[in-house]
Amino acid sequence: MVVGWHVTSRAIRTGLVRTGTEVVNWDVCRLMRCCHCVINRNKFMDKWVVCILLAVCLSGCRQANVNKQIKQGTDSLQNETVASHPVDSLAYAYLESGRIMYENGDKLGAIAEYNKAIEIDSNYAVAYYKRGKVSSDLKDYKGAIADYTKAIKINPEYANAYYNRGWNKSNIGDNTDAIDDYTKAININPKDAESYHNRGWNKSKIGDKKGAIKDYTEAIRINPKYADAYYNRGWNKSKIGDKKGAIKDYTEAIRINPKYANAYYNRGNTKSDIGDNTGAINDYNKVIELNPQHIDTYINLGVAQYETRDYEGEIATYRLAIKNCSPDADLYNNLGRALYDLKRFKEAAEAYGEGIKAFPSDGKLYYGRGLARNQSGDKNGACEDWHRSSELGCLQANALLPLCGEK
Repeated sequence: MVVGWHVTSRAIRTGLVRTGTEVVNWDVCRLMRCCHCVINRNKFMDKWVVCILLAVCLSGCRQANVNKQIKQGTDSLQNETVASHPVDSLAYAYLESGRIMYENGDKLGAIAEYNKAIEIDSNYAVAYYKRGKVSSDLKDYKGAIADYTKAIKINPEYANAYYNRGWNKSNIGDNTDAIDDYTKAININPKDAESYHNRGWNKSKIGDKKGAIKDYTEAIRINPKYADAYYNRGWNKSKIGDKKGAIKDYTEAIRINPKYANAYYNRGNTKSDIGDNTGAINDYNKVIELNPQHIDTYINLGVAQYETRDYEGEIATYRLAIKNCSPDADLYNNLGRALYDLKRFKEAAEAYGEGIKAFPSDGKLYYGRGLARNQSGDKNGACEDWHRSSELGCLQANALLPLCGEK
C-alpha cells in the first residue's frame, strides 16, 4: 500500500501592508548642515544659544513636507489646532530637534527631546503625537496609545491620532477598539482611504468579512489604485466563497503592482480551489520568480503539479525549494512521497533520510522512510523507523508495527 502526504498548508496573509516612506523635501539645503551642527553641539554650549541657533536655522526654511504612511500616519502639523507654537519658540525647537534625531535613527534621543517640549507645554498635542509614533516604532504599543490618547484629549479633531491609536490597538489585539478609532478618523476625514482599509482589516480579524469587504470597497472608491485594498478584499471574498470575485480582485492588484508576489500566490491558491491547477501553476511560478525563498509557494506548486500528473516537475520543484529555502520538514516529506509514488524507493529513502538529519524529531519522516525501506527489502530498517516514528507520536506507524512481529 502506498502511503504518503500532500502538504497543502497555505500561509495566506490577511494583514495590511504596513509600509510607507517619509519623503522630506528640504527647501533650503543649509538646513541639514545647520541642524547637524545643533545635534552634534558641544555639551558645554549654552542651551539657549543652541535653541536660538535652531530657531534661526528653521526660520529660514520651509517646514518638512511629510507624506502620510499607512503604518503610522503623517507627521504633518495640520491638525495642531491647539497650543500651536511659532518657529522661534523653545517648545517648537525641541519638537524639531526630536524630529531630526528620529530621522537620523536616534529614537531614544527623539523621545527625550519630545519630553522636553511637553515639559514646557503639557498641552502640546503634536509633541504627544510624535512621541507616540516613536514609541510605536519601538514596539511600546501601550505607551504609544497613551500618548495618542493625550493628543486626542487636547485636540478631539486630531484624525491622525485616532488613526495611529487604532493601528497600535490592533497590534495588541484590541481589534474592536481599533475599529472605533478608525471610525472616528473617518468621521473627521471621510476621504481617508487608509482608515477604511485598516478598519476593514480589523473587521476581518473579528470575523466580519462582509463588513471588511464593504470598507475595502470604499477605500478603492476613494483610491482606485489601492492595490492592498484589492488584495485584502480578494482574500475576504475567497473566505465567503466568492472565488471568482477574489480572483478578479487579485488580478486588479497585480495590474496595479505587477510585482505583488502575495497577490500572485493567493490568486494561485484560489485558482487551485476551483480546480484550475494550470492557472495556479502559472501564478506559483511567478511568485518564485519574484521571491525565490517563498517556501509555501513551492509546496503548493508541487501539489498542483501532482494534480496535473507532472510528477517529475513536482520532484524538481521540491529539490529546488530545498536548495533555495530554509530547511522545512514538509519539503523533504513531499519529495520522499513523490519519489515513492514513482516507485523510486531507494531515492525516496534517501530523501526522507536527508530530512531526518535536519529534523530528527519529525515522526512522519521516519514513517515515510520506513515505507520506502520496506519496499526496498530492508525490513529491519523499516521496523526501526516505524518504532522511532511511533515513539515520536506518529499514529500511522502503530498500525504497521504488527508487520515487525509485534502485537
